[in-house]
Amino acid sequence: MRSIFFKSVSLTILLTLITCTAFAGQKTLKIGSPWGPKTLDVQKSGYAFQRIGIVESMIGVDFNLKFTPHLAEKWTVSDDKLTWSFTLRKDVKFHDGTLLTAQIMADNLKRLMKKGALLKSVPIKSITVSDNQTLIIVTSEPFAPLAAYLSKGEAAALAPSSFDADGNVIRPVGTGPFKFESCKLKDNLVAVRNDNYWGSKKAKIEKVVYKGVPDAMTRTAMLQSGELDIAQLLPPEAIATLKASGKNIQTKAIGRTRFVGFNMAEGPFTDIKTRLAVNYAINRQDLVDFVLEGIGEPAKTIYPPVIFWANTKLKGFPYSPEKAKKLLAEAGWKDTDGDGTLDKDGKPFAFKLVTYPERATLPPTAEVIQSQLKKLGIKVELVVVQVDLAKKMRDSGDFGMTIVGRGLLFVPDPDFNLNADYFSANTLKPGWGAYHYDNPEVDKLLNQGRQEFNTEKRKKIYDRIQTLLLEDSPMAYLNYYTNIDGVSPRVKGYVMHPVEHCFHLERIELN
Repeated sequence: MRSIFFKSVSLTILLTLITCTAFAGQKTLKIGSPWGPKTLDVQKSGYAFQRIGIVESMIGVDFNLKFTPHLAEKWTVSDDKLTWSFTLRKDVKFHDGTLLTAQIMADNLKRLMKKGALLKSVPIKSITVSDNQTLIIVTSEPFAPLAAYLSKGEAAALAPSSFDADGNVIRPVGTGPFKFESCKLKDNLVAVRNDNYWGSKKAKIEKVVYKGVPDAMTRTAMLQSGELDIAQLLPPEAIATLKASGKNIQTKAIGRTRFVGFNMAEGPFTDIKTRLAVNYAINRQDLVDFVLEGIGEPAKTIYPPVIFWANTKLKGFPYSPEKAKKLLAEAGWKDTDGDGTLDKDGKPFAFKLVTYPERATLPPTAEVIQSQLKKLGIKVELVVVQVDLAKKMRDSGDFGMTIVGRGLLFVPDPDFNLNADYFSANTLKPGWGAYHYDNPEVDKLLNQGRQEFNTEKRKKIYDRIQTLLLEDSPMAYLNYYTNIDGVSPRVKGYVMHPVEHCFHLERIELN
């Protein structure tokens, strides 16, 4: 664990050396996240604007992952499950004073269907209005998770003044408790209080600065110096130092999983036995104990047990080097030349393991797995690059394994991620899913799941999918995320959301 030790030492040195000038103003909240805003176009990427409260969608997601009325005060579904009627709240105004109407909401969703990716797989037949407050969406077939899709930031309401004459977003004008002030893409987003907010909870802080700081140690140091009030997604080794300096630590189990993705198009992992072997070769408890410092839980399936959709009957893969060796031998991998590396047909068992540093625990996780596989005679070249380059390598097939952290419930329903990552037609596309995975039964079940409105029946469908994913092992699920945020003692009222839907900064006070 030398790399983890040196990280701790480096962090201490960095905290000692760094000096920063805090932002002026006692009523300005400064938040540091690994990522800054990617675009001003909320419908292409809306998470940052929704999280800090600039934009809002028709449907909310509470802290128990239940759907709640938001811009829509209620909604109904027809008996044939094809027509959804949403009743919008009256007297909701955008930041420019424009009244929210069903037609404006309909125009936003129609643009989203053309410009964004969120609704690409949703079978929407038409979007119409029956009056100023009633929006009607008709689907060509039953689509149970529609409400979940419409809760996402990309489906938020934007005022007509947000767009130029060509329909491009020039300034996101939303309905939230904070108003857009400025943005530097991939760096920071600044919002100010909306004194005319329609909701009952008006913000007490005057301004929010949301900064993208990719390096976790830098975020930690900025929190220490006062340049940040909240530093999100910190590494476990930062906890002791921050606590000693009087900072508060919040942890939250969330719907995110760390996992290995295999290249199933070419190379050794086209063979199911090698994928199963790696699953048995990984000591997941060691990853939790030594990389996560005990903050987390070994994974048994894709979903953590705190999530309703998890198949809690599955046992996952116990650590068993013996089973791993047996499977590798059955697959024809042997050390024929005595050099310590397995080989087959004259080729060594060697490949690239690609990951990225923006999530601080991924590189040390990769190092531990590299060490564990070396004991079996598998040679792993570790490649740690920025996330954009890591994704390009994955999409081009320039990898043997990837290690990623995957948010599973940004759309708070299993349909979105399972279809994106495991439906056969989608596994050939760019993304972080199961590379070139193809199982007709999984495809059939995914189609059934999105058309089934009975929750108990849907649960059985997704339980079966999780069983098949373990049997096929297009992924090796490692552990479940517990987010770690460092918070200044001057911040009161900050609560982490289990799917990071919204930070609800309107609840925060600054001492």
